Amino acid sequence: MKAAFLAFLLAYVGWAGLAVLRRRPAEEPGRTSLPALALQTPLLVLACWFAWKYGAFTRALVSPLAVVLGLAMGHVVFAFSLFITHRVWRDTWAHACDVRGLGRFLADNPLIMMRFFSVAVVEEIIYRAAAQPLLLGLPGGAWTSVVLTALLFSMVHDHFFHNSVAGSAEFLAFALLLGLLYHVTGSLTLVIMIHVMRNLESVYLEYLVLVDETGDPEQAQRALNSGQMHRPTESV
Repeated sequence: MKAAFLAFLLAYVGWAGLAVLRRRPAEEPGRTSLPALALQTPLLVLACWFAWKYGAFTRALVSPLAVVLGLAMGHVVFAFSLFITHRVWRDTWAHACDVRGLGRFLADNPLIMMRFFSVAVVEEIIYRAAAQPLLLGLPGGAWTSVVLTALLFSMVHDHFFHNSVAGSAEFLAFALLLGLLYHVTGSLTLVIMIHVMRNLESVYLEYLVLVDETGDPEQAQRALNSGQMHRPTESV
């Protein structure tokens, strides 16, 4: 089982790397390619099995404290990420304070919220709950597993290779942070919520950029739904 999981994981990372070399995304916006689906499905099934084996699926998954703490930490972490990639303190502060606007956007777009929530859940199960514990047996123990998992996680995101140096470094640092938090706390819910907030706040900023460009919230909404995103935060 362990060998099968690692084989599917490395195959998926390889597929993502090949897509980068071909200058084509591994997955088109809003849909999953057949090769990606063929790799992801058994990978997720095996990841769930290992996550259960390593005790990730416990009553702590429904901990209100972990949910609230994860959302709060995710918001703060994203603000730091935004400052690192854009270096504009005023914009960072304005976004950090725009909690009401984010809430309205999510309330008006439940499908987008569910889409990015599900992405975060799947990725955290595969990388933090399954891959990271599996790699603990390598020389270097926890440090090796956290770093290697963060690298694998980053490499399956095509924007990691197209971002600016600061953007790619920040994304890797985010992956390392998730790994460290999961190693220290053992809380899958905590890292999922932090990841969810990053995804949702990134797409909200993209929406604001599209509104500025088009001057039409409805047109911006259609662009989001069709996957025509510029990824201004370099962080989704």
